[in-house]
Amino acid sequence: MVSTSNDGIMTEYLVKYSSALVNAEGKGAVLLETLYMVDCYRAGKDLKAARQDYDRAMWDGISSDELETRLVDLAGFMGGLARNRFEMWGVTPEV
Repeated sequence: MVSTSNDGIMTEYLVKYSSALVNAEGKGAVLLETLYMVDCYRAGKDLKAARQDYDRAMWDGISSDELETRLVDLAGFMGGLARNRFEMWGVTPEV
């Protein structure tokens, strides 16, 4: 089932992001798409529309240093999102 709410879509991207961290295949593409969607989420945009508008070409010309900085920020955001979802669902993560 595909979520249509922004929070539901972000939960889907949390799962994709987590999967990408343990599976190298397609990791870069997933991380960049997730970064784009998080940027849109933070800006209050409609994620259903943003997902349809996403184009990998938008990353052309972005320096590797800027991408690295933004991916570090993405990791922090996704960690917070995971903690939020764990709390909301009453799940105690294993350490």
